[in-house]
Amino acid sequence: MRLLKVDSQGEFSLTGELQSPLPRYAILSHRWGDDRDEIDFDDLKHESWKNKAGFAKIRFCGEQAKKDNLEYFWVDTCCINKANYTEYSEAINSMFRWYRDAVKCYVYLSDVSALPKDKDQTKYTWESTFRESEWFTRGWTLQELLAPVSVEFFSREGERLGDKETLKQQIHEITDIPIAALEGTPLPQFSVDERLRWAAKRITKRKEDGAYCLLGIFNIFMPLIYGEEEHALTRLKEEIDKSQRRTTSDPGNVHWRVPRSSNTLFTGRKDILDDLERTVRAAIQQAPGRDQLRVVISGLGGQGKSELSLQLAHRVRSSLWGVFWVDVSTQSLAENGFLGIAHLLQTSALTWEEGWQGLANIQRPWMLILDNADDPYIDYHAYLPPGSSGVVVLTSRNAQYKQYATARHVPLEGLSIDEARELLLKAADLAFDQRPQLREDARSVATLLHSHPLALIQAGAYVGGGHCTLAEYPRVYEHHRKRLLGFRPSQARSRYRDVYATFEASVEILRANQTQSSQDALELLPLLAVCGPSQLPLFVFEAAWNGAQRISVGESGDENDLQPTAWHLSRLPSLMQASGDAWESFRLVEAVNALRAFALVSTNTDNGHIIVSMHPLVHTWARDRQDERQQHESWIAMGCVVAVSGTEEEMWRVHARQLQPHLQAATSWEMGCAFRTEPRDAVAYILIQCGELLRRMRDDNTLFLLLGRLCTHLGLHRTTVNPGWIELYDLIGENLLDYGKVREAVQVLEEVVRIREQTLAEDHPHRLVSQHVLARAYEANGQIKEAVKILEEVVRIREQTQAKDHPDRLSSQHVLARVYEANGQIKEAVKILEEVVRIREQTQAKDHPHRLSSKHELAGVYRANGQVKEAVELLEEVVRIEQALAEDHPDRLASRHSLAAVYEANGQVKEAVELLEEVVRIRQALAEDHPERLASRHSLAAVYKANRQVKEAVELLEEVVRIRQALAENHPSRLASQHELAGVYIANGQVKEAVELLEKVVRIRQALAEDHPDRLASRQVLAGAYEANGQVKEAVELLEEVVRIEQALAEDHPDRLASQHNLAVYLWKLGQHSAALELMGHVVEIRKQALDHDHRDRVASEWWLKYFEDESSERGWVA
Repeated sequence: MRLLKVDSQGEFSLTGELQSPLPRYAILSHRWGDDRDEIDFDDLKHESWKNKAGFAKIRFCGEQAKKDNLEYFWVDTCCINKANYTEYSEAINSMFRWYRDAVKCYVYLSDVSALPKDKDQTKYTWESTFRESEWFTRGWTLQELLAPVSVEFFSREGERLGDKETLKQQIHEITDIPIAALEGTPLPQFSVDERLRWAAKRITKRKEDGAYCLLGIFNIFMPLIYGEEEHALTRLKEEIDKSQRRTTSDPGNVHWRVPRSSNTLFTGRKDILDDLERTVRAAIQQAPGRDQLRVVISGLGGQGKSELSLQLAHRVRSSLWGVFWVDVSTQSLAENGFLGIAHLLQTSALTWEEGWQGLANIQRPWMLILDNADDPYIDYHAYLPPGSSGVVVLTSRNAQYKQYATARHVPLEGLSIDEARELLLKAADLAFDQRPQLREDARSVATLLHSHPLALIQAGAYVGGGHCTLAEYPRVYEHHRKRLLGFRPSQARSRYRDVYATFEASVEILRANQTQSSQDALELLPLLAVCGPSQLPLFVFEAAWNGAQRISVGESGDENDLQPTAWHLSRLPSLMQASGDAWESFRLVEAVNALRAFALVSTNTDNGHIIVSMHPLVHTWARDRQDERQQHESWIAMGCVVAVSGTEEEMWRVHARQLQPHLQAATSWEMGCAFRTEPRDAVAYILIQCGELLRRMRDDNTLFLLLGRLCTHLGLHRTTVNPGWIELYDLIGENLLDYGKVREAVQVLEEVVRIREQTLAEDHPHRLVSQHVLARAYEANGQIKEAVKILEEVVRIREQTQAKDHPDRLSSQHVLARVYEANGQIKEAVKILEEVVRIREQTQAKDHPHRLSSKHELAGVYRANGQVKEAVELLEEVVRIEQALAEDHPDRLASRHSLAAVYEANGQVKEAVELLEEVVRIRQALAEDHPERLASRHSLAAVYKANRQVKEAVELLEEVVRIRQALAENHPSRLASQHELAGVYIANGQVKEAVELLEKVVRIRQALAEDHPDRLASRQVLAGAYEANGQVKEAVELLEEVVRIEQALAEDHPDRLASQHNLAVYLWKLGQHSAALELMGHVVEIRKQALDHDHRDRVASEWWLKYFEDESSERGWVA
């Protein structure tokens, strides 16, 4: 067999003759055109072969094979050397096998178009032409339809129309071939006359081919004699008769003890079935003398384990003397099943073991299917008959039963999204011509139901019953989930009939078993339903146990605080309340194992820790099966686990990304479910502790929503502080600040601080924390002087009362340095932050948020101090480490934002644009007026300007300025965006608008200290606007003042050099050539020492200096 392949350059080549085992390949089925148009074996030797019409089919097959990750493909026109009779004869006799062994068969229908015909381009009309396609009338295409496992149909445009599975009803109606044959039932199970009828109306170019195309259909091999015409069919029938006589001694399938027929809705699982069929057939051929073949199929209830076994049984039925099915869900059913087998085998059996032994003694090939082996308390090994003649298939929810498999363990999961969509559309019984228009709606429902087969059948039946449309189903599901997942369609062949019933059966077994692990499993299941469905680490329970030990011995906080009490400890799950001095995980692990035995949970390990997950549908069921009282008790128990474990700060920090979804799920429950008749303060403590954990994770949105619902339930107003709930308002104030509602945060925190100052000593930790957060709010609100005043006092007290490495002391110093920078006190900021970074590097892990944030902040003040290279180095390290955070984590975004800013300052403008565009895209999800969203858009506009994307910069900044109009006139952020907008106005030629805007900014910033960076920056940009407006004298006057003040900066400070550079240019334009030349020479000398040769600032200064020198030399101004 030769195969085609396409290399990376798109060139086609033919392999030599290949022997088994062959590589995976695709195969083309098509209708031959005129022989002059088709590409044959000899054509491939000539360069012009691609010019022939038949090349389109070959190119299509190659491209489709590549999409399916298949390197090789076969096309009959050119892969057979028809001039060689021996090769051609062998190919005709092997054709059926070649099609059968192909991974994919592509049917190219040159007479079918998938394009809509009506004007509005909405109605798909290809089905009518599909039914009329000549492909269905050709002799050779019969085996090409029946032999391959996967047959996919394509229009002449290469659009996929469906496959043999999804189009089987249409194909059956077109060809009269039974659906069973299309589904893969072995052809010998159909009579000779029936198979001949399938071909009766088909035509071939040559009369002999009418017989030769049926060789594979009847598993006949005979030589080709072209010229014999109708005699070929006579020879074929003679060979069929001989074959029939040879097989009469084989009794075939004598016993078929299977309780039901296969489900017509069965969809997908082709690869699994093909593999299992090959495995079973190989085992049958090798018997006796081999080890018994045992296959275990495991998976969640409703995934189709029993149906898969039934499909397998149908496929191999003709090769087996007997197929026997036993339901082993209970001991009594299992024993009755074996007794039934004994009676079928005509033994006078009195015990079930005799039926078991009867199977073991049979020397003919048989299959035993042990269905529903779900009960972990039954020893299923006892039901496995010995003997090499048999094949045993066991289905179970318990993946641990893979131990029984000798050849294959098949862990069954959800269908692929395409298979799920097809199953849903079939179950809904929608008209075929409607289906293409409903594919996206079907995909949405399939995704919603996680491609769970039984859930899809229920959904399809619900839609098919006229209760709603596919498009409406997600909305109906949201409001009536429990009803929909309990809906019982007539098509469902599961023994439980609906999804929830399949899961509930597992609970019944656990409930009937009185072991400790079963009872603990029943307690654990609803606790897991409180959290999210995926990846819950069990060490949360250990952390709660440790926290409980500290609380029980009196390690608690201030008496004025809301804090955990004996009530919280009493409501922890009983499986955690073991006595002893050390955590004992045995009961918890055994409970998890019991749930896992029924596939209600799955587990894996992460660094030695057990991680538990639930299928989303199981998770939904576990929550829905509880009444209101049970849901409340589950929430309280799990809430206490979270709250009491919250004292393990390092655990919550390190595993924040893993734990965050569970915290989100637990805090999304209704307040009424949480509180009911419990002590209000006790439940509020749980929610406040959960809120504090969310705050540390910077899940600002979830926390904002939680606090709103909590305030409503408690009858509080979010921004009106109630002294009785001061700890709650601490959290509210900080959340408002993080959420971007700065003015509201200031309002709340000022009141909190006022209350704290009246009731607590000046060095009380809570008073200092509240003052610290208020200072942060002042900073964000542009009240820099107020922030400096508070923080200097907080830092003074903490330096007197706390060790140098105390986290609170370092935090306050960190924020003080930040507000010093905002206040123009750059050197003081650098000094403080270098010390903070030094200490945190010695005491905190590399990825600790505080260590990273202080490095981030130090990079910012380095940039302000002109130490750009040091800033880049620091921030690149921070960004690299924070890559492990979620894409939208505020800290990750802030660092990338800052790195972009220092890249821009370092002349790496393209890198800055790339980073900031990503940040802006992600922050698009924030509110329009959120400070962080506005800040990133402001910065992106600045780098757009540097990258000469001036129009984009204007558009962005005008929007930012418009939104920031709501801030106070002297707010730093409002002034900064006006300042930046004026700069891009200048670049865009809107000089008058720039002058007008900047004169206003300069007037307001007059209130800042003379050497404040913002005051100097706005004066420098105004000078640029004056120069562009022809007011060069005014520009020089402004810049001379700026340059005089900036003499206090380091000689190589970027701001100082930028001002000197601009002043030199303006002096030149004013005619002061000598002064300009001298000043620009000084700038170039310093920039040569400080900047790379290709840095844009250095290049610009060198260009101007050369221009000055050339002009001076030419005009004789300077000697």
